[in-house]
Amino acid sequence: MAFWDTDLTTRMGAETATGQAGVACFVLAGFRIVALLFFGGMVGLDNFEGLFLAGMTGLEALMAVVAGFRFRSGNGAYWGIAVAALLALSILSSLVSLAIGGVVISAIFFVIVVQGVRGALALRNTHFDDEDLEAFE
Repeated sequence: MAFWDTDLTTRMGAETATGQAGVACFVLAGFRIVALLFFGGMVGLDNFEGLFLAGMTGLEALMAVVAGFRFRSGNGAYWGIAVAALLALSILSSLVSLAIGGVVISAIFFVIVVQGVRGALALRNTHFDDEDLEAFE
């Protein structure tokens, strides 16, 4: 099954979606930390622009780590929405600067995180049909 086509009608499908989103958030945090090290050294941390860039990138990495842990526990809808919003801003920024690779990578992460948000909301609000089968086995 493709990562953009998640089956949320079963508990296993929703848990798989949140698990994949957790891994995607951890990988995203790793990318942001590498970007923090690279761009922090490139811009320099001795001026306001460098400090602001490093702070915002660090904050984004921290939010992705928190969302990743929440997704791995089967929750994380609100943290996932925040990370998805930051990814949407990243996609817009990449479009403005014509960085096609950044658009593709951010879009893949965006789709996986949105599927994780859907999975977390399904785990919270849905009674799955496969839970009824356990009583008769």
